[in-house]
Amino acid sequence: MDAYRTQLIESLICLAAFFVIRYLGRYIIRNAVVRSSFKAKEEKEIMRLLNLLIVLVLAVILTAIWGVKQSEVLIFATSVITVLGIAFFAEMSILSNVTACLVLFFQHPIKIGDTIKVLDNDLAIEGELIDITYFFVFIRTVDRGIITMPNTVLLKSPFSVVNSGGSAQK
Repeated sequence: MDAYRTQLIESLICLAAFFVIRYLGRYIIRNAVVRSSFKAKEEKEIMRLLNLLIVLVLAVILTAIWGVKQSEVLIFATSVITVLGIAFFAEMSILSNVTACLVLFFQHPIKIGDTIKVLDNDLAIEGELIDITYFFVFIRTVDRGIITMPNTVLLKSPFSVVNSGGSAQK
């Protein structure tokens, strides 16, 4: 019974840490949304991604606490990482677009509602930024057409904010 008591205490500490990290993550994301005038949809998607990462880490720690042999956890983790690595390498744009989404969300000076001009190769695309998802950026052009652009293209291409409209500035 004494061995289980230690495992229960360690598990409760991990669960408490999970909720604290989740709360802090939500707080940081909420501040980024308020500061950057993103919509609730983007906040929900980033929070879902953060929760997935935290739950995966919690699952690995709990399996280690409850006596799953470290060699078994190591074999399982390396198998999963290998499969994910091959999948992401086969389709590198998936990983790079999700990463670009996070960079655009937290660090980029553009906001939903801004009018931007993107220089992609020899083509200049100008329009209102209407949405940023995990993989794509949606831009409404002057003639009311919608252009879908991968996040990595926006991140790699030079662009300018023509008009910062539709959102409150601090």
